[in-house]
Amino acid sequence: MTLNDFRTLKEMIESKNVIFCYNGYLSQEIIVAVSSMIKEKLSADETKMGISQKVLYMFVEQAQNITRYSPDQIQHSEETSMSYGSVAIGTEGDKFYIMCSNRIEKTKVSALKEKLEAISGMNPEELKALYKEKMRSEPDEGSKGASIGFIEMARKSSEPIEFDFIENDETFDCFTLKVVI
Repeated sequence: MTLNDFRTLKEMIESKNVIFCYNGYLSQEIIVAVSSMIKEKLSADETKMGISQKVLYMFVEQAQNITRYSPDQIQHSEETSMSYGSVAIGTEGDKFYIMCSNRIEKTKVSALKEKLEAISGMNPEELKALYKEKMRSEPDEGSKGASIGFIEMARKSSEPIEFDFIENDETFDCFTLKVVI
């Protein structure tokens, strides 16, 4: 990357009102440290507590999804690993957006797309009912959590969640998700 390339990247980030942007390997330790910094930034900006909590929740949920599901992982030990992806927080008018992106195996795209399409099409009552149902049942096959993360993001978002899958290569696609508060 040239100095000019980096300046262009910085200018683009600033023009989109990005207050935090990270691209690289994420670990639980990085998520904790960045969460603390984001909390301080939102407090300094006098962001309402309820909004701050939602922004932090969305950041942590999206970052943890990267650490759990990105196929680009480095395992340090049984307990610690790092996974590659991108996450950003910014503002559009008086709203915050939180976005993440990571590669996903093509074989997993169809099921995730179907789940996200269903969730993004639900109203608040349907999301609440689905949440309660998931809390009473076993996690989805292949889930490394409680299978409620996307549901909770949709419930806390002020707009329907946005997502897409872009072809990366013959084995992987690039998954990108956006929520707005």
